[in-house]
Amino acid sequence: MKKKKIIMSWSENIVEVGFTGENDAMAAELFSVGTINDKSTSLTTSDGDTLTAKASGGITVAEEEGEPTLEVTTRVKEMDFDTEHLFTGAEENEDGELVVKSNNVEKEFSLKITPKNIGAKGLKARRCHVKFRPGSSEEEGSYVDLTFKILPCEDGELYRYFRVKKTDKENIKLASDIIAAQPKA
Repeated sequence: MKKKKIIMSWSENIVEVGFTGENDAMAAELFSVGTINDKSTSLTTSDGDTLTAKASGGITVAEEEGEPTLEVTTRVKEMDFDTEHLFTGAEENEDGELVVKSNNVEKEFSLKITPKNIGAKGLKARRCHVKFRPGSSEEEGSYVDLTFKILPCEDGELYRYFRVKKTDKENIKLASDIIAAQPKA
């Protein structure tokens, strides 16, 4: 039997997001969250709730496990003001300062993670709740920790894997591109 070549989904990756569409559709436009900190992106799974029925004497007679929870976490270096605005609604004032009133993310986002290697396995999730946690240190400078909790869509889908093609890495948009394309109020 011939062994199939393994293409690793490690090393550098591109993390793109966009606003989840109607009926939990994948975002029509995605933008890069920025420069990802080395070795900071991971997909983790936590056990779902477990229901246990016990009979007299503590004997387990039935058990059911709920759907596990999946989260993607990543650290973004020196996130730009436009990207932060799209996540939190923070506004830049006339002095060029970003005025932050909340770090809560109100909207749901779609997520796409594209690994460096062509043919590697990438991930797309149409519907995610986002946690936005800014920080700073002398060693790392300014950063934002983003956590994407993958939520089930109306049709039951959680996420999809895809094989990276060259076109997945072309024409990556920035938050400033999304803002520039929005109609002026």
